[in-house]
Amino acid sequence: MESQNDITNLIPKGLGAYWFLFLGCGTVIVLLEFAYFKMPSLAEQLGLTTIPPLDVSSRGSLLNWCLSVLLLVTAIVSLINFQLGLKYKDQRTNTWFWTAVALIFLSLDVQTAVRETVRDVLTAVSGTSLYRDGTVWWLILYSFFFGILGTRLLLNLISYAPSLGLYLLAVSGMLLGSLVEIGFIPIFENPTQNTILQTAIPPAIALFFFLALTLFARRQIFRDSETALRWFRKVWQQTPIPAENQSPPKESKPVTAPSSTASQQPATPATPAVATPVATTTALSGTSSAVSRPLVQKPTVPFKSTDKDDDFDLADSA
Repeated sequence: MESQNDITNLIPKGLGAYWFLFLGCGTVIVLLEFAYFKMPSLAEQLGLTTIPPLDVSSRGSLLNWCLSVLLLVTAIVSLINFQLGLKYKDQRTNTWFWTAVALIFLSLDVQTAVRETVRDVLTAVSGTSLYRDGTVWWLILYSFFFGILGTRLLLNLISYAPSLGLYLLAVSGMLLGSLVEIGFIPIFENPTQNTILQTAIPPAIALFFFLALTLFARRQIFRDSETALRWFRKVWQQTPIPAENQSPPKESKPVTAPSSTASQQPATPATPAVATPVATTTALSGTSSAVSRPLVQKPTVPFKSTDKDDDFDLADSA
């Protein structure tokens, strides 16, 4: 798992990051479409006929560039799912690899106009455009190849409801965008409004698809219980609150080292202990044998000198 830490760290773990990505990318799409709506008046003030970066119908617009980058990032997420699938030995892991290849191709298609080339070639070979300008040709070809891959991808995402719901929204947007692309359902009479709708649907589809694959990668990462517990412990870890009946720990008094001045003073000599004399009983009579009696300890009376000839008065022992 340590070898995959650098890869899995690219996937956001918190759900708030996904709301931020959704609202941030959605805001960018709305602002670029609003800039295209205001582009004619702005170009007139600048003395220009058009402003290519703001012209969402041209290949070099900022909107198409953002769409291309978003498809490339989604391809990277698909490769991460491929690596995680190899780790858990899923049976349909190869689907993620081919999904990444398809997303890289679509990212190049946004900037290089491959679909228009396919349309012109099929129209010239068949001799008919089928419907209007021949856009139906590349839609049929793309629907065949990407329909097979999308079905296999659906089987992978069916085990996770949030990713499945976002994926179904992306597929529904593809169907609606195809009908609007060929002009089968012109929603607005104003061509500018129709252009805004046609160019806003592909980035919205790519955004839903990106969120679906990223949420599925998050779910794949949390299949490892150790990784999930480590992340949740890091997020929810708080300082423990002491119980009410728990007494606070006693503070230990610091031991002060003796000062240098006290250590230099000479130590006071200890007073020697005085041995206490013990009174014993002796036999005073010569005719009777000595009788052992229990020793009785009496309070010590200091000897008192009566004269200079060292004549001491002894207390009667009998």
